[in-house]
Amino acid sequence: MKNLASIIFLERPVEDLDWVIYILVLTMVIVAIGRVLFNNNFESLRRFDRFLEVNDNQALFGLLFQVVFAILVSSIIVTYFSGKYDYLLHTPYLKVGVLSILILSFFGVRTLLNRVASFAFGITYDRSYNTKTFNYFRVYLVVALWIAILLFYFTPINRIILLGILLIFMIIIRVISYMRVMKNQQDKKSKIWYYNILYLCALEILPMLVLFKLLSVW
Repeated sequence: MKNLASIIFLERPVEDLDWVIYILVLTMVIVAIGRVLFNNNFESLRRFDRFLEVNDNQALFGLLFQVVFAILVSSIIVTYFSGKYDYLLHTPYLKVGVLSILILSFFGVRTLLNRVASFAFGITYDRSYNTKTFNYFRVYLVVALWIAILLFYFTPINRIILLGILLIFMIIIRVISYMRVMKNQQDKKSKIWYYNILYLCALEILPMLVLFKLLSVW
Protein backbone atom coordinates (compact mmCIF):
# COMPACT_ATOMS: atom_id res chain seq x y z
CA MET A 1 0.00 0.00 0.00
CA LYS A 2 2.86 2.36 0.84
CA ASN A 3 4.51 1.70 -2.53
CA LEU A 4 1.21 2.32 -4.32
CA ALA A 5 0.77 5.62 -2.48
CA SER A 6 4.32 6.67 -3.36
CA ILE A 7 3.55 6.15 -7.05
CA ILE A 8 0.46 8.41 -6.94
CA PHE A 9 1.54 11.08 -4.45
CA LEU A 10 4.77 13.01 -4.25
CA GLU A 11 6.96 13.01 -1.19
CA ARG A 12 6.48 16.23 0.75
CA PRO A 13 8.47 18.98 -1.02
CA VAL A 14 10.63 21.57 0.72
CA GLU A 15 7.79 24.10 0.76
CA ASP A 16 5.38 23.81 3.66
CA LEU A 17 2.02 22.51 2.44
CA ASP A 18 0.46 21.89 5.83
CA TRP A 19 -1.91 24.79 5.14
CA VAL A 20 -3.30 22.92 2.12
CA ILE A 21 -4.07 19.89 4.28
CA TYR A 22 -5.78 22.11 6.84
CA ILE A 23 -7.85 23.79 4.13
CA LEU A 24 -8.94 20.42 2.75
CA VAL A 25 -9.84 19.19 6.24
CA LEU A 26 -11.71 22.42 6.99
CA THR A 27 -13.82 22.16 3.86
CA MET A 28 -14.56 18.52 4.60
CA VAL A 29 -15.73 19.50 8.09
CA ILE A 30 -18.01 22.20 6.64
CA VAL A 31 -19.48 19.72 4.18
CA ALA A 32 -19.92 17.16 6.98
CA ILE A 33 -21.86 19.75 8.99
CA GLY A 34 -23.98 20.39 5.91
CA ARG A 35 -24.53 16.66 5.60
CA VAL A 36 -26.06 16.65 9.07
CA LEU A 37 -28.13 19.80 8.57
CA PHE A 38 -29.34 19.04 5.04
CA ASN A 39 -29.61 15.28 4.96
CA ASN A 40 -32.47 15.30 2.43
CA ASN A 41 -30.46 17.39 -0.02
CA PHE A 42 -27.50 15.04 0.16
CA GLU A 43 -29.67 11.96 -0.17
CA SER A 44 -31.19 13.31 -3.40
CA LEU A 45 -27.95 14.35 -5.15
CA ARG A 46 -27.95 11.27 -7.39
CA ARG A 47 -30.97 12.49 -9.34
CA PHE A 48 -31.71 16.07 -10.35
CA ASP A 49 -35.49 15.63 -10.47
CA ARG A 50 -35.46 14.21 -6.96
CA PHE A 51 -33.34 17.11 -5.72
CA LEU A 52 -35.96 19.54 -7.03
CA GLU A 53 -38.55 17.92 -4.76
CA VAL A 54 -36.59 18.59 -1.57
CA ASN A 55 -37.90 21.51 0.48
CA ASP A 56 -34.98 22.02 2.86
CA ASN A 57 -33.56 25.54 3.29
CA GLN A 58 -31.96 25.92 -0.13
CA ALA A 59 -30.65 29.42 0.56
CA LEU A 60 -28.56 28.25 3.52
CA PHE A 61 -27.52 25.08 1.69
CA GLY A 62 -26.36 27.14 -1.28
CA LEU A 63 -24.51 29.62 0.95
CA LEU A 64 -22.64 26.78 2.66
CA PHE A 65 -21.39 25.41 -0.64
CA GLN A 66 -20.61 28.89 -1.96
CA VAL A 67 -18.32 29.40 1.02
CA VAL A 68 -16.62 26.04 0.42
CA PHE A 69 -16.36 26.81 -3.31
CA ALA A 70 -14.74 30.19 -2.56
CA ILE A 71 -12.22 28.66 -0.15
CA LEU A 72 -11.21 25.93 -2.60
CA VAL A 73 -10.86 28.28 -5.57
CA SER A 74 -8.80 30.65 -3.40
CA SER A 75 -6.53 27.76 -2.43
CA ILE A 76 -5.55 27.39 -6.08
CA ILE A 77 -5.38 31.10 -6.91
CA VAL A 78 -3.11 31.77 -3.93
CA THR A 79 -0.29 29.97 -5.76
CA TYR A 80 -0.30 32.72 -8.39
CA PHE A 81 -1.13 35.56 -5.99
CA SER A 82 1.10 38.63 -6.23
CA GLY A 83 3.81 38.78 -3.58
CA LYS A 84 3.71 42.58 -3.26
CA TYR A 85 1.09 42.29 -0.50
CA ASP A 86 3.11 39.87 1.59
CA TYR A 87 3.79 42.56 4.18
CA LEU A 88 0.07 42.44 4.97
CA LEU A 89 -0.87 38.92 3.88
CA HIS A 90 2.17 37.08 5.15
CA THR A 91 0.55 33.65 5.53
CA PRO A 92 -1.37 31.44 3.09
CA TYR A 93 -4.34 31.50 5.45
CA LEU A 94 -4.66 35.29 5.21
CA LYS A 95 -4.35 35.17 1.43
CA VAL A 96 -6.97 32.45 1.13
CA GLY A 97 -9.24 34.38 3.49
CA VAL A 98 -8.99 37.63 1.52
CA LEU A 99 -9.44 35.88 -1.82
CA SER A 100 -12.45 33.98 -0.45
CA ILE A 101 -14.06 37.25 0.64
CA LEU A 102 -13.49 38.71 -2.83
CA ILE A 103 -15.03 35.66 -4.49
CA LEU A 104 -18.02 35.76 -2.16
CA SER A 105 -18.35 39.47 -2.96
CA PHE A 106 -18.43 38.48 -6.61
CA PHE A 107 -21.32 36.12 -5.86
CA GLY A 108 -23.08 38.91 -4.00
CA VAL A 109 -22.73 41.34 -6.90
CA ARG A 110 -23.94 38.69 -9.31
CA THR A 111 -27.02 38.00 -7.17
CA LEU A 112 -27.83 41.71 -7.15
CA LEU A 113 -27.32 41.99 -10.90
CA ASN A 114 -29.44 38.89 -11.38
CA ARG A 115 -32.46 40.69 -9.97
CA VAL A 116 -31.71 43.94 -11.80
CA ALA A 117 -31.08 42.20 -15.13
CA SER A 118 -34.14 39.97 -14.91
CA PHE A 119 -36.28 43.09 -14.41
CA ALA A 120 -34.49 45.17 -17.06
CA PHE A 121 -34.60 42.50 -19.77
CA GLY A 122 -38.00 41.12 -18.83
CA ILE A 123 -36.64 37.68 -17.95
CA THR A 124 -39.10 35.75 -15.83
CA TYR A 125 -37.85 32.82 -13.81
CA ASP A 126 -38.77 30.48 -11.02
CA ARG A 127 -36.49 31.58 -8.18
CA SER A 128 -36.91 28.32 -6.25
CA TYR A 129 -36.13 26.21 -9.32
CA ASN A 130 -33.08 28.31 -10.22
CA THR A 131 -31.72 28.18 -6.67
CA LYS A 132 -32.07 24.41 -6.52
CA THR A 133 -30.50 24.02 -9.97
CA PHE A 134 -27.39 26.05 -9.13
CA ASN A 135 -27.12 24.41 -5.70
CA TYR A 136 -27.26 20.94 -7.25
CA PHE A 137 -24.47 21.56 -9.75
CA ARG A 138 -22.36 23.56 -7.30
CA VAL A 139 -22.01 20.45 -5.15
CA TYR A 140 -20.32 18.65 -8.05
CA LEU A 141 -18.07 21.64 -8.66
CA VAL A 142 -16.96 21.53 -5.03
CA VAL A 143 -16.15 17.82 -5.29
CA ALA A 144 -14.15 18.43 -8.48
CA LEU A 145 -12.27 21.33 -6.87
CA TRP A 146 -11.42 19.31 -3.75
CA ILE A 147 -9.95 16.50 -5.83
CA ALA A 148 -8.18 18.99 -8.11
CA ILE A 149 -6.46 20.67 -5.16
CA LEU A 150 -5.28 17.32 -3.86
CA LEU A 151 -3.81 16.51 -7.28
CA PHE A 152 -2.53 20.06 -7.80
CA TYR A 153 -0.33 20.13 -4.71
CA PHE A 154 0.52 16.50 -4.00
CA THR A 155 0.98 14.76 -7.36
CA PRO A 156 3.39 15.21 -10.27
CA ILE A 157 0.53 15.93 -12.69
CA ASN A 158 1.20 18.99 -14.87
CA ARG A 159 -0.58 21.88 -13.16
CA ILE A 160 -1.50 23.72 -16.33
CA ILE A 161 -3.12 20.62 -17.83
CA LEU A 162 -4.94 19.93 -14.56
CA LEU A 163 -6.26 23.49 -14.36
CA GLY A 164 -7.29 23.33 -18.02
CA ILE A 165 -9.31 20.16 -17.42
CA LEU A 166 -10.85 21.70 -14.29
CA LEU A 167 -11.79 24.88 -16.17
CA ILE A 168 -13.42 22.90 -18.99
CA PHE A 169 -15.38 20.84 -16.45
CA MET A 170 -16.55 24.00 -14.67
CA ILE A 171 -17.65 25.59 -17.95
CA ILE A 172 -19.58 22.46 -18.94
CA ILE A 173 -21.32 22.34 -15.56
CA ARG A 174 -22.16 26.03 -15.84
CA VAL A 175 -23.57 25.62 -19.35
CA ILE A 176 -25.70 22.64 -18.28
CA SER A 177 -27.10 24.56 -15.32
CA TYR A 178 -28.01 27.56 -17.50
CA MET A 179 -29.57 25.29 -20.11
CA ARG A 180 -31.84 23.81 -17.45
CA VAL A 181 -32.72 27.26 -16.16
CA MET A 182 -33.60 28.57 -19.62
CA LYS A 183 -35.55 25.42 -20.45
CA ASN A 184 -37.71 26.09 -17.44
CA GLN A 185 -38.62 29.61 -18.60
CA GLN A 186 -42.33 29.81 -19.30
CA ASP A 187 -42.76 33.38 -20.53
CA LYS A 188 -42.48 33.74 -24.32
CA LYS A 189 -40.28 36.84 -24.11
CA SER A 190 -37.94 35.11 -21.71
CA LYS A 191 -37.19 32.45 -24.32
CA ILE A 192 -35.84 34.98 -26.86
CA TRP A 193 -32.12 34.30 -27.22
CA TYR A 194 -31.19 38.00 -27.46
CA TYR A 195 -32.55 38.78 -24.01
CA ASN A 196 -30.96 35.68 -22.55
CA ILE A 197 -27.55 36.71 -23.88
CA LEU A 198 -27.90 40.15 -22.30
CA TYR A 199 -29.08 38.48 -19.12
CA LEU A 200 -26.07 36.14 -19.00
CA CYS A 201 -23.66 38.99 -19.75
CA ALA A 202 -25.08 40.87 -16.79
CA LEU A 203 -24.65 37.81 -14.58
CA GLU A 204 -21.21 36.61 -15.68
CA ILE A 205 -19.29 39.48 -17.32
CA LEU A 206 -20.28 42.55 -15.31
CA PRO A 207 -19.43 41.01 -11.90
CA MET A 208 -16.01 40.01 -13.27
CA LEU A 209 -15.41 43.60 -14.44
CA VAL A 210 -16.44 44.93 -11.03
CA LEU A 211 -14.12 42.44 -9.28
CA PHE A 212 -11.24 43.30 -11.65
CA LYS A 213 -11.76 47.01 -11.00
CA LEU A 214 -11.75 46.37 -7.27
CA LEU A 215 -8.51 44.43 -7.50
CA SER A 216 -6.83 47.05 -9.70
CA VAL A 217 -7.76 49.84 -7.27
CA TRP A 218 -6.57 47.81 -4.29
